[in-house]
Amino acid sequence: MTQTLSGRLAHFTRECRIGSIPPQVLARAKMFVLDYLGVALTASSARSSRIMGNVVAELGGRESCTVIGREYRTNALLAALANGTTGHAVEMDDDHRTSVLHPAVAVVPAALAMAEATKAGGAAVIEAVVAGYEAMTRIGDAFLGTQYYEGFHPTGTCGVFGAAAAAGRILNLSTEQLIAAFGIAGTQAAGLEEWKADGSWIKRLHPGKAAEGGVLAALLAKSSYTGPATILEGENGFLKAFSFERKWDVSKIVDGLGTEYRGYGTSFKPYAGCRFFHQVIDATLDLVREHKIDAAAVEEVTVRVYRTAYLTLFQPEARRRRPETVVDAQFSIPYAVAVSIAHGAPMPAHFTDERIREPALLDLAAKVKGIPDEEYESKYPARFPTQVSIRLKSGKTVEAFRDLPKGDPENPIYATAGRFEQEMVEKFRALLKLQPGYAERCDEMVAKLSALEAVSDVSGLLALFTPNARKGTR
Repeated sequence: MTQTLSGRLAHFTRECRIGSIPPQVLARAKMFVLDYLGVALTASSARSSRIMGNVVAELGGRESCTVIGREYRTNALLAALANGTTGHAVEMDDDHRTSVLHPAVAVVPAALAMAEATKAGGAAVIEAVVAGYEAMTRIGDAFLGTQYYEGFHPTGTCGVFGAAAAAGRILNLSTEQLIAAFGIAGTQAAGLEEWKADGSWIKRLHPGKAAEGGVLAALLAKSSYTGPATILEGENGFLKAFSFERKWDVSKIVDGLGTEYRGYGTSFKPYAGCRFFHQVIDATLDLVREHKIDAAAVEEVTVRVYRTAYLTLFQPEARRRRPETVVDAQFSIPYAVAVSIAHGAPMPAHFTDERIREPALLDLAAKVKGIPDEEYESKYPARFPTQVSIRLKSGKTVEAFRDLPKGDPENPIYATAGRFEQEMVEKFRALLKLQPGYAERCDEMVAKLSALEAVSDVSGLLALFTPNARKGTR
């Protein structure tokens, strides 16, 4: 009998052990956890995160799991929901280029919640993260970058499978139970792109629901709840239902499974905002530095970009040129370019209700126009081709082309061994410096996360990311 896609993923997840995972993949997985926690702690002060946290606190539940940035604990489902939602609020969580999704915010909250609930250690978390990243990115890859065309957000739709793999790995589910878990997870897949219409917060909810759904799927499967083995490839399955023009590539899920680690290729975000415009920021910052450009000297900026990015980051035009909400700004090339020229690298502090209304930034953003390029689109999602041209009031025009943003492991700047991980730690430290009450814990956090496999008490580690923990306790 031909093995189903869920069966092959289940077998991989079941066998995903510290001893069988390549050392470089293990090291990278630890950095993914570190990066997620730094971003989630930063994002815990966002208004959307506070609202989610308040709702979770009211719901209560068994006090077994940490809620990042909060004084209370809750059950595994609600912790996964809250932490996944929070981690996506400032748009600095990691990104997998070809599958066009954010693995950490779905996978890591599920892994951490299940580890705390079962009193598992750091080694189990690493195994869970590796398994979850593989399931999520491979299923995402199968859609060839087209889920957005159908109105779906791949982080939400594919994330539930990654979360189920992570939670199932920690629960030590059998292969049959993992197959059921994937089936249960698939029917919970969700995440619509309609947030683009008004800049509302639902995108932030997508990874939280994926993390929660994956944990629920694993717990149900452990208790013998059933789910279809053909949830992915079936006649009424996930690939058909969520694909654009009913086109997908199953080989992206199964080829090299167990020997080629797709999740290893996940990028980190050095800037706040949608990953689709990070190469735009790179090009703009380089031009500003090289030519010593002052904002007052700019006449016009033209950004030629692949069509998917144009539709997401230049449309609707009114909300991208004059953002009405923080979410509008997080997905606006005009705003990101304006910040890059006027203030340097865009960071969370540039995406506040007050900052996005600064007249000088809005005037500069109004000078940025976009051009969708079909040839560039043919290179997406393998590359993010973009050309930035800045015309100065003097009449001079300078331009730069980029197709792999900083933070992407395939970028040539990471040819030097260890630079990628070093920059992730530097980002973590930079974010922690901005968090009152947490900066003094930074060294301890980095040390423990860098040796995550040796951590026996995950709750003790996560206590460092709550306001009521004292350094060195728990």
